[in-house]
Amino acid sequence: METEGLEPLYHAKDLSVTGFIEVLKHLSFFKQVMADVLTQCNIRKPDAAILLDYPGFNIRLGMKLKALGIPVYYYISPQVWAWKKGRVKTMRKFIRRIFVIFPFEEDFYKEQGIPVTFAGHPVVERDFNLPERSHFFKSHGLDESKPLIALLPGSRRNEMEKHVKPLLDTIKLLISQDGELQFTLAGLSSLSQSYYEPFSQIEHVKIINDDPYPMMAHADVAIVASGTATLETAYLGTPLVVIYKMAPVSYLIGKLLIDIEHIAMPNLILGDRAVPELIQNQASGQIIAAEVMQLISDASVRETMLTKLGKLKELLGQPGCAKIIAASIEKDLE
Repeated sequence: METEGLEPLYHAKDLSVTGFIEVLKHLSFFKQVMADVLTQCNIRKPDAAILLDYPGFNIRLGMKLKALGIPVYYYISPQVWAWKKGRVKTMRKFIRRIFVIFPFEEDFYKEQGIPVTFAGHPVVERDFNLPERSHFFKSHGLDESKPLIALLPGSRRNEMEKHVKPLLDTIKLLISQDGELQFTLAGLSSLSQSYYEPFSQIEHVKIINDDPYPMMAHADVAIVASGTATLETAYLGTPLVVIYKMAPVSYLIGKLLIDIEHIAMPNLILGDRAVPELIQNQASGQIIAAEVMQLISDASVRETMLTKLGKLKELLGQPGCAKIIAASIEKDLE
């Protein structure tokens, strides 16, 4: 967005906090961000506001923008269909139109009386710019004849803190079962490199910073933290195991509030447990390793998963969602 002219007040990485307890620790910072955004809106007098996801902050912001007379559009729906359904009443008060990325969300918002457009998911128009498999393996010192497991532990600090140990345990168990296995880890230069140091000491692991898509596409199996990366991996046609760990208190609160059968995006869209979801205590090295080995060694399990994942592309819409959204907002503002 910066290359297209966005002037950021804050970097997204500074706002990337998940979990109830974790958010409370950063509450004063979020209040400052809110104040600064509103100050800039009063100074610049924008013609419209487009809120992107991030409901804990944006729903509050949306009400304040509405009070300032700024038309508010929302892109990427808060998961109110999963939990905190009461927020829909607030959203109805300030949203001029919501643009959703999952097909089932369109019916939900229509029933709630909020103008809605399913424009398709951004993943369908992304240019992944993938290298050839042989080139990818050669450039990273990998052996194309041996199975490759991609590790995508998450993009947030608290995700890394929770996922390092179970992933290290998983690697050790898998190597003990099959010494031919090799691993790539999706690193981020924006996170502390101390998270990746334990992995760098393992001979079988290659850390690749800021370029996750080739490893998603060319791995035999991926272990992916719950989030958008699970959908991207599935879309690229790679079998995966979804993991997620958070603070115990946050998990218990979430379990009481969340009302959905699945948490992994591929499973939510398909309405089926297409990929394993290993949450909290289930996200242990032993259980993760068992799921991965099954996908590597059992062709029928692997093919069943790939068949289910193949249906995703049909459900995610066609390329051009950004144009649809931009044209809709421009027309509405005329």
